[in-house]
Amino acid sequence: MNKNLEKIRDYLIERGVDKKTINNGMTSSVYLAMEIMEYAHRNQKRENGEDYANHPNRCLTTYRELIGIGPDGDRVMDKDIMIKNRVPFDGVQEVCLLHDVVEDTELTLNDVRDIYVECGFEKYFDMYIKDALERITHNKSVDYGEYIKICLKNPISALVKMIDMEDNLRLLDLIKYDEERYLRAQGYLFWTFIINDVYHFVENIENYKKQFKEDAE
Repeated sequence: MNKNLEKIRDYLIERGVDKKTINNGMTSSVYLAMEIMEYAHRNQKRENGEDYANHPNRCLTTYRELIGIGPDGDRVMDKDIMIKNRVPFDGVQEVCLLHDVVEDTELTLNDVRDIYVECGFEKYFDMYIKDALERITHNKSVDYGEYIKICLKNPISALVKMIDMEDNLRLLDLIKYDEERYLRAQGYLFWTFIINDVYHFVENIENYKKQFKEDAE
């Protein structure tokens, strides 16, 4: 078994997750991403002291709520209508969960890919996750504006980055709201506007919801 996958399994077992649940999770690309993320961010905290894993989990929840997936993964959505309205689906949930793993933990992009290969998701990872995950991983030597341009080359990384910044704008979760944090929040708003100006995710998702509702009626 892949050494990192074995570490993930051992970690989840130590946390009280039963082996059947772990094994079932490894048969789903999304839940495999969740297991990788939970392990990778296991010892990390956000500035306000919350578990870091809460952030990617909220990003996933935000996306799911937008397109019509419930908290337990139950779907009230239409992928065909999403595609018609240029709303990405394949790979988005996984990148929501994994978007900080390569940037902020010991796992590399190749480590994550190897885990997916081990679990039989090689083609799916290479087609829908790899490029977006690589683009959304910020090399701190790269100017933030140039980094956003890199994210914009893939609609999945662009959308997840927009969701990521929206979650980072949770002002009442801050430990304080000083000028530095105000300027950072101002920057997030600016870059979300730039992303939406290219892809029109806000409008496309609204059109998707409207058409889905009309078709349901």
